[in-house]
Amino acid sequence: MTRFATALLALAATAALAAEVQFVPLQDYIGQPGVEKDPAAISYVAQRCAALYAVFGKNLEDETDPERRKFMVEAHSAAEKFMGLAAREMMSGTTIQMKDAFARTAKTVVQLGDLYVDRIEAARNRAGNMFADPLIAGDFAICKGRLGKL
Repeated sequence: MTRFATALLALAATAALAAEVQFVPLQDYIGQPGVEKDPAAISYVAQRCAALYAVFGKNLEDETDPERRKFMVEAHSAAEKFMGLAAREMMSGTTIQMKDAFARTAKTVVQLGDLYVDRIEAARNRAGNMFADPLIAGDFAICKGRLGKL
């Protein structure tokens, strides 16, 4: 094997590992004292949920099965709801205007979504199923529970 090929394999392994260590599970994050009363923390959780649902929806855009299309629409709707919550919480107790809060939220959701995409891809490559990653499965459960309260 050439040095170049070895370097590529090492880089690929590093990228897969990096995808695995980017997030603290939402269950652990929200379990910290005071998180549920902190608008910035609530905004962050909502941004994570928005990103996760946006990624789910995006992954279903090429589907033709009516049930999967329905879930795609629901996922995009959930992402929008969480983005709205994130922006509102970001504004809480500050002078940040809605347009600025929403722009910041959108940017962060895209960045978080990229990290979720990496984790989902790593889980699919490793086990053939994104929910094989306990963080993805756990975060989805947390977000699904919170969605029911929006």
